[in-house]
Amino acid sequence: MSLPSLGKRLWDLVPSGGALPEEVWGSRFRLLVALTWAHAAMIALVGPLLGRRWDLSLGALLDDTTALHTIAEGGIVALFALLAGWQRAGRTVRTTAVGFGLMSSSAILVHLSGGYIEMHFHFFVMLVFLALCQDWIPYLLAVAFVTVHHGLVGVLWPEGVYNHPAAFNAPWRWAGIHAAFVLWSCVGSVVAWRFNERAFAQTALILEATGEGIFGIDTQRRVTFMNPAAAGLLGVVAREVAGKPVTAIVRCLNSDGTPTPDDRAPLFAPLQDRRARHGTDQIFSRLDGSYLPVDYVATPMVERGQLTGVVVSFNDVTERHRAEAELQRSHRELEVTLAQLKATQRQVLQQERLRAMGEMASGIAHDFNNTLSPILGFAELLVQRPDVPPATTQRYAQLINTAALDAASVIRRLRELYRERGESSPDIAVDLRRCLEEAAALTQPRWKSEALGRGVSIRVVITDAVDVPVILGDAAGIREMLTNLIFNAVDAMPQGGTIAMRVRQDGDEVLLTISDTGVGMSEEVRRRCLEPFFSTKDQQGTGLGLALVNTTVQRHGGTVTVESEPGQGTTFSIRLPIYREAPATPAADPVERSRRLRILWVEDDPLVRVVVTEQLSRQGHTVQSAANGLEGLDTFMSGRFDLVITDRAMPEMGGDQLATTIRQIAPKKPIIMLTGFGDLMDAKGEQPPAVDAVISKPVTMESLASAIKQVTARH
Repeated sequence: MSLPSLGKRLWDLVPSGGALPEEVWGSRFRLLVALTWAHAAMIALVGPLLGRRWDLSLGALLDDTTALHTIAEGGIVALFALLAGWQRAGRTVRTTAVGFGLMSSSAILVHLSGGYIEMHFHFFVMLVFLALCQDWIPYLLAVAFVTVHHGLVGVLWPEGVYNHPAAFNAPWRWAGIHAAFVLWSCVGSVVAWRFNERAFAQTALILEATGEGIFGIDTQRRVTFMNPAAAGLLGVVAREVAGKPVTAIVRCLNSDGTPTPDDRAPLFAPLQDRRARHGTDQIFSRLDGSYLPVDYVATPMVERGQLTGVVVSFNDVTERHRAEAELQRSHRELEVTLAQLKATQRQVLQQERLRAMGEMASGIAHDFNNTLSPILGFAELLVQRPDVPPATTQRYAQLINTAALDAASVIRRLRELYRERGESSPDIAVDLRRCLEEAAALTQPRWKSEALGRGVSIRVVITDAVDVPVILGDAAGIREMLTNLIFNAVDAMPQGGTIAMRVRQDGDEVLLTISDTGVGMSEEVRRRCLEPFFSTKDQQGTGLGLALVNTTVQRHGGTVTVESEPGQGTTFSIRLPIYREAPATPAADPVERSRRLRILWVEDDPLVRVVVTEQLSRQGHTVQSAANGLEGLDTFMSGRFDLVITDRAMPEMGGDQLATTIRQIAPKKPIIMLTGFGDLMDAKGEQPPAVDAVISKPVTMESLASAIKQVTARH
């Protein structure tokens, strides 16, 4: 390495001296002030505690043997602590006062100990503490204090600094030894300082690079930080607003322009219930009185279970408002062509909804997090209560399983958007009677009673149950379709009512009807209720529920019609074709019919690796696992396996590359791939050529057993 390169690397270790965020600097500075006061008290009490004589004369202030002398020395340190508390002074001045207080306490303690050599290390410890404030001027002044004390006083009057003859005879040597200790203390502090700066710099870079306005507030509603985008939008200087009340910087306004009371402002609501808030088309008032229309998200900050504040991210939607105003002006100008304009406006609104997919994904993420809550909650109860009765354990396990299926359903609803309109459903026999009964049971168990509301009952009426034929399709899709219709009916019956579901054969079709006694629909809503993104629930709905119902029916080759009038309830009529050929039915117990295999299982996620290993072992297979593609390839080369099961996205080597490599080595070896996008891969025909079957995550024992039986039958 060249000298210039080495010099540059060493220079990179030197801190730049950038200012810490106000909240971070404040907490560290308060620690140093408390430390200074502690030293002042300790020094002042040394004389009285050691029994030094009391003399209240002026001369006693300079007499080392009096208690008044140590009290006066403690007063010097206390004076610096008082100066550090001067609020009008800047950071550097206040930190310098703390530095002189700590260095003075070190010198006094050395003096009071009679030059005891171990007490000299107090200087080095105080230098490390002072580096916490990351300010060059106070730090260098403290180093200069140590230099003067040891290099000047220690050389000229060694008896006042040291307590042994060796130092008296060679003061320069001992000054050099202590200088080396100071040097390495400074090197360690400066390196740690630099690493700390880099960590803050990365965070600051992210905040500065984003185009969103972001600021934080603490539990006292004071600003803790603000990025440049937020400062620019609000017309303030980011460094100057830190520590100020947020209401002095920005106020939330009602739609009529009046200020929203703080106790009702959604911006501060996370401080009360720790729940995030999302505001659309809200109004912020700046310091100069001007208005700023925004969309914002207020998210609580929780550290170790304690609420520490709220992070607010917001966007200026002025341009969007201007575009909406322009659209209204165009609407007035083209009033003569009203019918054509309405059709165009619907298309524009649908495009706007598509551009707002990010917001919709946020709502789906909210639903997904809700489904994760019972999984985590009941799992924690099982872990923390090993003595729970078996019946309770079974109930908790069943609830975890149900919640996990609900989570998979949330993802499946999103993936439905990618299905082609002409795509068919799986060629599996579906018992419609059983689907109706399961949908009714799933939507009205005791632990979901609040979701349906009180006074709402579900009545299942099945006509000619014996003669209702099975259809070909997807039982889970049919069940989810019925669940969507049930909850949609519940929303239409705020005062309670009845939901009736009927099924009967009608010629070559099966007729399903789902009726409710709710508020009904207007003609406009009835005509548009099956359109994607159309919703009458404002921000509470995504407009996908009934659209997915329509998609599911079309995938099964059927049709859906809607009959409704205001105050007369709603009836959905679904017609599905009957297939006369005997459909293929899944094996009753694929686990029992599969032969026992030696399986190589490759997955980078440790939890997924463990659970699939247990599932395969439960089926009687011998499983050897690997944590990534390279490890899996090494394991395959060193062993004998009947089957390889691999994840797709992994570090080191992905599942596609691993499957291709194994297929080149052993062309007849069956390979199964697991992925979270199995449905989309099947729909788009993207199955890797070296893979015999693809299973979608989350994985069930039935899907594993079925795929294993399928691929091993081919080889």
